[in-house]
Amino acid sequence: MKHCLLCGEIIRDNISFGELISLRPISSQTICHACWSGFNRLSMPTCDGCGRKLVSQMPNPCQDCVRWRDSGLPNLTNQALFEYNAAMKDFMKQYKFNGDYRLRRVFVPELRSALAHTKRLIVPIPVSQGTLSTRGFNQVTGLLDRTHYHEVLKVTQDQKLIRQSEKNRRQRLDLIQPFELLKLQKNLIKDNPVLIVDDVYTTGTTIRHAAALLYQAGATDVKGLTLAR
Repeated sequence: MKHCLLCGEIIRDNISFGELISLRPISSQTICHACWSGFNRLSMPTCDGCGRKLVSQMPNPCQDCVRWRDSGLPNLTNQALFEYNAAMKDFMKQYKFNGDYRLRRVFVPELRSALAHTKRLIVPIPVSQGTLSTRGFNQVTGLLDRTHYHEVLKVTQDQKLIRQSEKNRRQRLDLIQPFELLKLQKNLIKDNPVLIVDDVYTTGTTIRHAAALLYQAGATDVKGLTLAR
């Protein structure tokens, strides 16, 4: 008997014909249908730059992406899989901040499917040693379970003074380069296209700093993939 990883309710084993022919991913079997229905998969129209959901009369690319053009950091095309809504926020709280590593299983199939045909080197965003010691895992590499990736970046500071999630927009945008390249991995990047993977795209600062280092190391092209935006 299986129980939903989020709410604890029993997950029924019988699957209807409608479910078999639907686009519902395998990941729904780790959580109940009620919990899964709270997540909103991003579909067109989305911003060509950051992958956010475009509503009403929002321009494409969105204003955030337009502002990035003059930032000095690389332009970046990011694909996001899900909207960062209330359900995703609650999921991230349980997964990242409460440290429930089992929850990676909810979205591992989603990431694996999105990355199945990429020819790019997959590079996850790292966490600091302080975060790793406290939480016990990197939430990004957890989502990449059974996917081949290369850890080429490290966080320069041992302990973050303020969590990214606790910073306001201005603090995020003012973030200095938080990463450095692992020396032994620099040659791996040169002359190759790269795909940076992160859990949530918020302002785009973190992923652009990572992209800047990868370009400096000789990457031919860098794109992003995030679970949520």
